[in-house]
Amino acid sequence: MKIFTSEWMQELDSETIHSIGIPSIILMENASKGAADFFASQYPLPTFKNIIIIAGKGNNGGDGLAAGRILHQKGYSVHFILLAQPQQLNPDPLINFNILQNLGLPFSIVDSEDHLWEISSILNAHHPSDTFLIDAIFGTGLNKPLKKGFFAEVIQIINRTSLKIASIDIPSGLSDSFLPEEGLHVTAAVTAAFQGLKTAHIYPDGNKYCGKIRIIDIGIPHHLIEKEKYFTRMIEPSSFQNLFEKREIDAHKGSYGHTLTICGSIDKPGAGILSSFAVLKSGAGLCTAAVPFENRTLSVSLHPELMTFIYTDVFRLLEHIKEYNALLVGPGLGNTKETAAVVPLLIENAEAPMVLDADALNALKDSLEILKRERRYPIVVTPHPGEFSRLTGLSTMDIKRDRISHARAFASGYNVYLILKGHHTIIAAPGGNIYLNPTGNPGMATAGSGDVLSGILAGMISQFSSVYPIEAILQAAVFIHGFAGDLAAQQFGEISLTASDILNFIPNAILHLDDYQNPFPIAH
Repeated sequence: MKIFTSEWMQELDSETIHSIGIPSIILMENASKGAADFFASQYPLPTFKNIIIIAGKGNNGGDGLAAGRILHQKGYSVHFILLAQPQQLNPDPLINFNILQNLGLPFSIVDSEDHLWEISSILNAHHPSDTFLIDAIFGTGLNKPLKKGFFAEVIQIINRTSLKIASIDIPSGLSDSFLPEEGLHVTAAVTAAFQGLKTAHIYPDGNKYCGKIRIIDIGIPHHLIEKEKYFTRMIEPSSFQNLFEKREIDAHKGSYGHTLTICGSIDKPGAGILSSFAVLKSGAGLCTAAVPFENRTLSVSLHPELMTFIYTDVFRLLEHIKEYNALLVGPGLGNTKETAAVVPLLIENAEAPMVLDADALNALKDSLEILKRERRYPIVVTPHPGEFSRLTGLSTMDIKRDRISHARAFASGYNVYLILKGHHTIIAAPGGNIYLNPTGNPGMATAGSGDVLSGILAGMISQFSSVYPIEAILQAAVFIHGFAGDLAAQQFGEISLTASDILNFIPNAILHLDDYQNPFPIAH
């Protein structure tokens, strides 16, 4: 599933209209019919019989006017509130306004703060048991937050109503140009997103304001949408499901890779134990945990399936890294001078793919240039926003404003695969491809959750990297981690969820991939 920026969507609209020759009014009609059908399915007759549509002067308003006319034809009683004088409307919205006038449909014009009371009066005259409101004020092209003024007042009135709110394309006031908390915006119960998800629908955290989202195909040719320029995708099981095909009958543990985890310390042994066992739970044949002497019995007492390599000097690790199919470095290792010294040496000497997390990332903040050197094997870095801030020098607020661009720039600039953790975790590939993860829940914001993810990554890389593309493997690992968390939350709830719960539900996540339901389906 593709995800678009507002800029890309404008380009696609323009190319469809001017190069392909599909008139803009046809695209508007397609969009409006799809939205009307979706809204009618969510608020069906005869329970809901009244609709109030609040429309701006731009194309989003035109979509709302056309959708209202179609809903009127379905049998709804529709009242339009236009936030501009008719002569101020864009050409296509004006066409639709003239149609509703010719049909004799009721409308009000409210274009100044002095008449905002009319909107409140109309809304208050309807009951939420039989009326819903369509928000068609602004689309995705808004370039500055609404903080005060006429439209800000209108949005506040909308949000105060007890009516259900359905938004056209995106709740008005949201944008990929700024954060939701920087201005006022509509909070919708349902949203009809045109042609595909926009980044503002899902990030940063926009979808909690969008409610239930359905994607409406408005008729933009698929060959335009599939251009490599627009490569930002939502992860779906179909992208990696072949990794989990039935194993060969004569397989043995050596068939599925051997991972070395250099994780944990005397003070923080748990991170290493969680990540190492996640390696095995994700399907790797063997996992050796490099541990300090003091921790020599902890891992195997909890998980006897793990092997250990005991070291007294972290630099001895350099002698033992060439026999493994993947390396995981960092969780719980300790933010020490020894860690800062050994991590660059491990990168220089590794002869297998590496996953760098937690303290390994902290160790790199002053020696990032080492990542740019030519190497045979990929490196995967897995920061959360705070760690990414330390690596880049950007504030966490700057990162949150444009996670995708910053992730893409880092991955391309340092020739690494970046997994930027958080709500809708991002995978950025060195070549520019971006993948967003739909799985996971707030209960996974718990100690050790990231350690489990790094273990899944290393385990899947270990067993699959000789057969499947690294981008497919990373998608599988990130998706399975979130899906395991979702399944665990279904049983234990989000509040009490722990990293061990996520780890224990990895098998269920793999077994039940076919049961996954896309939260952003295309409406048909």
